[in-house]
Amino acid sequence: MAEPGRFFAETAFTMVANVMGKRVRGEQREYWISDGIYGSFNLPAYDKSSMQISPLQILSPHQNQVTYSSTVFGPTCDSLDIVVADCKLPELKLNDYLVFHNMGAYTTSAGTNFNGFCISAIPTYVAFTSANN
Repeated sequence: MAEPGRFFAETAFTMVANVMGKRVRGEQREYWISDGIYGSFNLPAYDKSSMQISPLQILSPHQNQVTYSSTVFGPTCDSLDIVVADCKLPELKLNDYLVFHNMGAYTTSAGTNFNGFCISAIPTYVAFTSANN
């Protein structure tokens, strides 16, 4: 059975966050992004959502590149602020963007103002596309 709220809303929105920190440990890559589990990723990081992650291809072409085992952290410096662990991503640079698909359910509505990061200060942009384009 499906949860109706998630079923209807999940695929309606995509989120984008920029890479604001990076650490390389051998073959492991660790990235810090501008939002985390205390913000928009409060529930998607821990429940059974179908969140998908990919680099933004327009600004950072990563086609046919080697991927690395990567962990993506939120900005709070809290050890629990892990958005996604052990995912495969190409080498990213500071100010690259990560795209998170299927983020229409339980994101900013479940966020908090933890550690001085105000959820209402995160800008939201809505872009409409037409099926006729």
